[in-house]
Amino acid sequence: MAMMWKPELETLSREELERRQLKLFRKQMHHVMEESPFYRRKFAGIHPSDIKTVDDVRNVPFTTKQELLDSQQEYPIYGDFPCIRPHQATRVFQTSGTTGTPLRISWTKKDWFETFYDQFSYFLYGYGVSPADVAFFPFMYGLFVAWWGMQATMELHGVTIVPGGGQTSENRLRSIIDWGATVVCGTPTYIIFLGELAEKIGIDLPGSKVRIVITAGEPGAQVPSTKQLIERLWGAKNYDDIGSTEISNFGFECVAQQGTHLIESMFLPESLDLETGKQVGQGEIGELVLTNLCCESMPLLRYKTKDLVRFNYDACECGRTFLRMEGGVLGRADDMFHFGGVNIYPSAIENFIRGVPEFASEYQLVVPPQGSGEKLLIKVEPATTDISEDRMHEAVSRFVKDVNYNVKITPRVEIVESGSLTRFEGKARRIIRL
Repeated sequence: MAMMWKPELETLSREELERRQLKLFRKQMHHVMEESPFYRRKFAGIHPSDIKTVDDVRNVPFTTKQELLDSQQEYPIYGDFPCIRPHQATRVFQTSGTTGTPLRISWTKKDWFETFYDQFSYFLYGYGVSPADVAFFPFMYGLFVAWWGMQATMELHGVTIVPGGGQTSENRLRSIIDWGATVVCGTPTYIIFLGELAEKIGIDLPGSKVRIVITAGEPGAQVPSTKQLIERLWGAKNYDDIGSTEISNFGFECVAQQGTHLIESMFLPESLDLETGKQVGQGEIGELVLTNLCCESMPLLRYKTKDLVRFNYDACECGRTFLRMEGGVLGRADDMFHFGGVNIYPSAIENFIRGVPEFASEYQLVVPPQGSGEKLLIKVEPATTDISEDRMHEAVSRFVKDVNYNVKITPRVEIVESGSLTRFEGKARRIIRL
């Protein structure tokens, strides 16, 4: 059996898990109705005692990000949905704001040092991180929550931390080698960029002490070709970390690498059809709706994450019974687009791009207006400058055929100059809608 943080919870039967979730859901519902004006209004006419089964949870209204943003607009700066007063906050963060106005989040001392320590401990044990490891974090000090919780939990477990903020990418690579880092964290895009940069400047990452690369912020670690690329560039295992600022981190990949486990002892997950709102079956794609069962500061009930997932309830080889999200987060409902009569998931396109050796890892999708008659445009860079025109033509033809067969569209491919596409240290923004 693999290392587990709380094996007595991680191996519960489905029935036992649901009993625990139902008990905690009722407790959390009572908490928010007592402490949050937002939820008192929202849940008027409902009582926690009405929730007698997991199916009854679906009678509780959804919470959306727009509602939270509206609340903060009307009641600055935190809104009226928190269950704490501003002076009780120990840590404050805000969302990245990549799709609009940032959402501000505050957490109490208990949540920061106990609740989130508990959550991230599941992650560390899932990855096989131990106090003997040296972890390198190439992130800047700021309001974006990414990596703060992971770093804080590693510190409490005795892992050595090497901060990598305020450095150039080349100096970060040298720090990884000089400090003997065994664990490195970052977005898939930036981790790939560092790996490719290392090859260019002669730093041997596969020969280094790095054994674990943890990626988050984008659906990359579960895209097969992206995971393979990261593991080749670094000579290390690549594990997924899923979460968001507002609901916190909830999904980790284990050493079996068969999908991303959801911490069902601390969250109640649902996967719902985008159109009907009904629960989808195992193996079907739905929108992830989450309830945070243990947070006291800003718990969210039935929060529509807009993440697209595919649940697998079968026990994992690692011994855990927590459900797995096959392919991790498959994409965002915001990012998924309808084109040529089919739903397009950018991560599916990414998988084919990064499977073509003649293409560099960066890309951009340009989506023309519906009914324009134009094809989806995919911009890619050549992997090297010495690829012949004939070889590139063959690579493009092979790629278009693969996309056509698997995604059911025929894109137009434009080979752009090496280095011309934007590189991202944080979340990548690769979809351009015309």
